[in-house]
Amino acid sequence: MDTLLRRERTQRQLRPEDLARQLGVHPMSVLRWERRERLPGPAHLYPLATALELDPTRVIEFFDAARSRVAPPESVRGHGLRRLRQQAGIPAVTIAAELGVRASTVYNWEAGRARIPHPHLEPLARLLRLSTPDLVARLRAAPATRAPRPAPTTALGRIRRRSRLSIQQAAAAADVRRHALSEWERGLGTPPLAAARRLARAYGVPLAEVASAAGVRPPRLLDARQWQPGDFPEVLRCLRAWTGLTQRELAVRAGCSPESVRSWEAGRAAPRPPSLRRVEQAFGLAGHALDVTLGAPD
Repeated sequence: MDTLLRRERTQRQLRPEDLARQLGVHPMSVLRWERRERLPGPAHLYPLATALELDPTRVIEFFDAARSRVAPPESVRGHGLRRLRQQAGIPAVTIAAELGVRASTVYNWEAGRARIPHPHLEPLARLLRLSTPDLVARLRAAPATRAPRPAPTTALGRIRRRSRLSIQQAAAAADVRRHALSEWERGLGTPPLAAARRLARAYGVPLAEVASAAGVRPPRLLDARQWQPGDFPEVLRCLRAWTGLTQRELAVRAGCSPESVRSWEAGRAAPRPPSLRRVEQAFGLAGHALDVTLGAPD
């Protein structure tokens, strides 16, 4: 199905994943927008137009056509359902079995994450020993409140909250999956070093703080007290990986060529004293701190 959004995306050689990453959404959302199965909210409408280099009016008209053509199914919000079924002494699993849905669907109705479709209202009313109009009236009168999301309890989650970024915004800024970041914040796994570095940049804090919070162990050779003669190539690779400098970037700071940096890291050559001092400055080390690593091992 060739639609405006899909045509504009493919002309720009963007995959759904590329566009989703720019907008901070799941790739499936992009595909559903293109098929007009779902409509983006205001927070995504204008960024979507910008990403596709379209006039926002064209994107709005594209979705307005879907609104006028497809009438939303009749449904009722279910915030008051939990109280009604508890008063009737009926478990959610019983309601689910009688209506032919999953228990999670009933919980979603109660939490306001989904609305109760009209065909389910009459059998639901019978279960609750109410008339259908009475059930609808009680559901509509119930306050539309949702339970607040619990604040992350891990140190990594607290750093994100201090930066005032949502988990979706942080994941997009650090180019990681939202689910992966959620897992790391819950203490289920640790991010790779490159991801921890991007998170630190997104949060505006030192990498060491994010690494400590996420349980990322600093490399042994990050500690200058561990340095031994002959360690220079490995120490240089370690420092560069930790700080995120590329070989080319380090070469610019050291006043040499990228080939020289590659030779140092491979152990084929050692930097001259002026270059060595500039390498130390690039990594924020004290003068002559790397001298001990250049000697031959015993």
